Amino acid sequence: MILKLSRKRTVPFLSGRIEIWAASIIQALGQVNFLFDKSFEPFVSVATLNKYFGTTQSTVTNKARELRRILKMDYFNTEFATQRMLRENPLHNLVMVNGFMLTADRLPPELQKIIHETGIREFELIQIDEEH
Repeated sequence: MILKLSRKRTVPFLSGRIEIWAASIIQALGQVNFLFDKSFEPFVSVATLNKYFGTTQSTVTNKARELRRILKMDYFNTEFATQRMLRENPLHNLVMVNGFMLTADRLPPELQKIIHETGIREFELIQIDEEH
């Protein structure tokens, strides 16, 4: 994540306290991987994270939101997902085709390949050949 951020035109973590950016990166990653959900392991509270880094929750939450926006991080984007989330999150197998949600394994093999190679998860199909 840091390498990807460092390639941006404006590198966000070059100014400000390093502790705030470290906590923000962990919070951004944690949010898309359910780190703050008590029903998942590992679990940590946002308060505990901020206490560890000596940061304030509002500042870290704002920076984490900025990082998720910059990197287009959400529950559907698997780039920053843990291996466990890739295995267990049912949302990671969903795609949008012409406005309808369906599982990727229902798509033709060539579209499954596009998903695997590019991460694109929304398609507008103009014409589908008869066998599909």
